[in-house]
Amino acid sequence: MQPELDRFFGAGRVTVMLDPTLAAKAIAGASRIRLRASALFSELDKSQLLQHEAFVHVATAQNGALQPNLKSLGLGAPRTTQTQEGIATLAELFTGSMDINRLRRLALRVLAVQQALDGADFIQVFEGFFAAGQSQEESFRSTQRVFRGADLHGGSAFTKDAAYLTGLLGVHTLLRIAIRDNRPELVGHLFAGRLSLGDTVRLAPLFESGWLQGPVHLPAWASDLRLLAANLAFSAFISRIKLDVLDLEVFMAFADEHETDASAM
Repeated sequence: MQPELDRFFGAGRVTVMLDPTLAAKAIAGASRIRLRASALFSELDKSQLLQHEAFVHVATAQNGALQPNLKSLGLGAPRTTQTQEGIATLAELFTGSMDINRLRRLALRVLAVQQALDGADFIQVFEGFFAAGQSQEESFRSTQRVFRGADLHGGSAFTKDAAYLTGLLGVHTLLRIAIRDNRPELVGHLFAGRLSLGDTVRLAPLFESGWLQGPVHLPAWASDLRLLAANLAFSAFISRIKLDVLDLEVFMAFADEHETDASAM
């Protein structure tokens, strides 16, 4: 990862270190990414880490710190967590760095958080992950995440993991509206610091006046607005197809009918 970080941020600006104490596989700060020393990483994992941790979490922290008038935008806060995780998860999707197993893990964590809040204890949540097909070690690590700082007997949870998918939906919807309403500058606002979704709109006059600056570090998928617009436009169109009224037999009958009509023309 280090050479790619050096190319994106500049040599030595962001470093990678191994940490044997982490419950998560990785944690990103403003200038350092910590990886769990006992974890194994594939090439796909590396791509996910770069897109999620480095090119979103680290980049927005550094962009915020580089603001000339409001350096607090470089600081994380609970109010910006959902947006941060939403951008980072969307980055994985848009760059082809997320496979179905990763998406499934995120969904299982949401269910596990609700389980814990409803009273399930550590063992019951662990059994839920294991029954869903995760290995024993992965199930244990996932359960650790849910119970960080919480009562192991149930009734409470560390709810950050529920923010990944709600954040993804929120950020994706904001970007679709921005493209629809010809407001492409909102994409840059998202990366100019640690902002909430509402901040990107409310602070727009300060960006327009130059009091707030656009992002210095912007990942490739967010910097080419033509590609981003095409992606979002297709996504908006395809979401209108209602799969709940279709099955394979109905779909094949529809396809056969149109193929027959086309051959007759």
